Amino acid sequence: MANIKKTQEMLMTAIFEVLEKMFFVFAEPLRGGGGNYQMKASVTFNGPVSGAMAISLSTGIAEAMVQNMLNLDPEEITEPVMADCIRESINMICGNFVRKLDQERVFDLSIPQFERISGNNERQQDMEDQALRLTFTADGGHIEVTLTAPDLLSQV
Repeated sequence: MANIKKTQEMLMTAIFEVLEKMFFVFAEPLRGGGGNYQMKASVTFNGPVSGAMAISLSTGIAEAMVQNMLNLDPEEITEPVMADCIRESINMICGNFVRKLDQERVFDLSIPQFERISGNNERQQDMEDQALRLTFTADGGHIEVTLTAPDLLSQV
């Protein structure tokens, strides 16, 4: 399929395209770890390559995404609306990514799942070995997108 550097470039492009075109959020890449995340959405995909993708972000960025996408006033933004927005964002990022990965074959995506994050945001150790993590800053907060696809990420 592709090497890790090419995979990272495709994922970065997919993230920028979705955040900028759908949510009018302009993110800047960060080196190293991100910040404090309060929300997370994830989706799995199966096809020529199988894996999972997740997005973690701060409440402030989620609110900005909802405002920009749905043109809502701040007082109209509720947690269920933010959850739907975040689920849709990871669905679009993953769909955009797998399309770049292989345009000829079909990938099946799961229904995105949402969760509130509390505590110190420690990363899950079981995903650490075969995960590609990209972190960004935008609108005064942080975003982290994690791709877990052992077959894809173990290729050289």
